[in-house]
Amino acid sequence: MLLLDVIVFICVGLALAMFGGGGAAILIPYLTLVKAVPMDPAVLLSLLTIGITTGIKTFGERESIDWKPVLIFSLLSFPTAAISGRYLAPITPESVRMIIFGAFTLTVALLMLYPINQKAFSKKNSVALGVSALMTGGICGLIGVGGGIFIAPTLSLFWRIPLKQAVTGSLAIVALQSVAALIGYFGRGVTVAPPELIKILVLIGLGMVLGKRLKAATSDKNLKSVFAVFLILVGIWVLVKKIMF
Repeated sequence: MLLLDVIVFICVGLALAMFGGGGAAILIPYLTLVKAVPMDPAVLLSLLTIGITTGIKTFGERESIDWKPVLIFSLLSFPTAAISGRYLAPITPESVRMIIFGAFTLTVALLMLYPINQKAFSKKNSVALGVSALMTGGICGLIGVGGGIFIAPTLSLFWRIPLKQAVTGSLAIVALQSVAALIGYFGRGVTVAPPELIKILVLIGLGMVLGKRLKAATSDKNLKSVFAVFLILVGIWVLVKKIMF
């Protein structure tokens, strides 16, 4: 395993711990555009590693999670992710999937830099939460992005819970959503090498431990700004790579 591999996989864990998502936005373009891994195995590897690590973190923080919005969101995103991964992903050209990935990454980055004003939402909005769940599930199954960075502000805005609590809830949703999408990919016979999976899991886990400590010692606003700029660069890179070449 190259030193760059180690750095990238640790950064995936850092993103998950500090922002409740964003790991796939690093992992998938690295696997597909740098390591030349085909889209389906790259998505499967992302779903497995991020699903397992977020699942472990969710179990450890289960008492601090507001499970009602998590379960409502998951009940809608779960079947959508499974259907999208099983039927939509195989008929969508890889270049189109990567373009969607790039556009989604840019959208998330802009939402981080210019967040929606929470004061505009004075009460819970179950319909908006449900629509967000359906969209997130479909995207997860298609391109392997759990959407944790998108889910956290969605829970905060439409269910009126503190953002910090929404981050832990988003990790739970990402874990459940990943399981759903995995059903679709395994159902199509997509596989990955177990040794590679274990190596990446260990490094992502290490990144999550470091990320938890870093988050406690650093300003959330500064961290989000830096990561948002990074996501913009990733999104532009993916779009240029797929549209221009």
